[in-house]
Amino acid sequence: RREEEVVSCGEDTKKCGDHHRPREEKMASPSPVNPRKGRDQSRSRGGPATILSAKFLERQTSKNDLVRRLRTVVEALSDEDVEANSPDYPGLAGLAAALVEDRLLNHRDKEVRLHTVLACMEIFYLYAPEPPWDESEILRVFSQTIRQLANLTHCTSPDQTNFKHYFKLLEQLAVVKIGVVLVELTRTLDSRTSPAGEPLSDCVDGTSSEEALEMLSELIRTILVSVSIDHPQEVLKYAIDAVSACIEEFEGMVPIQILDEILICISGGPVVYVTNPAAIEAHAKSASAKKKGEKDPVDKKNMPPMQIQQTNQSYMVAAAIIR
Repeated sequence: RREEEVVSCGEDTKKCGDHHRPREEKMASPSPVNPRKGRDQSRSRGGPATILSAKFLERQTSKNDLVRRLRTVVEALSDEDVEANSPDYPGLAGLAAALVEDRLLNHRDKEVRLHTVLACMEIFYLYAPEPPWDESEILRVFSQTIRQLANLTHCTSPDQTNFKHYFKLLEQLAVVKIGVVLVELTRTLDSRTSPAGEPLSDCVDGTSSEEALEMLSELIRTILVSVSIDHPQEVLKYAIDAVSACIEEFEGMVPIQILDEILICISGGPVVYVTNPAAIEAHAKSASAKKKGEKDPVDKKNMPPMQIQQTNQSYMVAAAIIR
């Protein structure tokens, strides 16, 4: 496993709410995705302006072709020359609208959903500080983002399929601080709520601040419980940074609902008991020998314990956030 230096955010940044990411930064990923890689490829297939449009996705001929096109869109969106509301990219707004449609965001294929979310993360960055979607669409994007992040629970190695993409989502939440969008959304919707708790007339789609706060709680919970001792250290660092960015945005007035998610992890303690792989292997050897009528190869007096202690990474991340 190659360890790379995590590049800190400098002054050359762009904010999404208060989240930011240097466009020129080196990716601190175990399996880095080069944000410049797609530029020449995009031009060979019609140029970024052609690719960054809803029509480019509509021309898909199959599920695999749609995935390839979404990958190309993600690469094109990471081009440093792309700007929102620029006459050079007239189809960008249409693309943003298409990405939050159910046919993409909730597609039955997991690869389509994953790359749609990755594209949405780039859209958040480009349109900072005002996302090009309404409140309910923003919540739908985060709902699918949370589903994708949860895959980090069982995807712990850079060698595993899609690890680099799940890592990328976590990295964007940490470095670009996209989770802050939910904090701002909670404030905005709260200001549109009457003292009786009813949405005011300007809250068009009926989305409430409670829904935004619940989504933020779920995002934080998912990040905290997904970290594992088997993950590279960069995952733990980004988990801490992603949650801390949201906590700091509340400027000392952190909702109880958010604090609960952190304190639950703290209450789990610094260690957990897990099944001992050595014990499972020893029992399997004994069972196999018994079935074959052979002598038991395992010394029962030195049988490994069924459970062993392991560092509770969720606790470690939550404790670091508290500190």
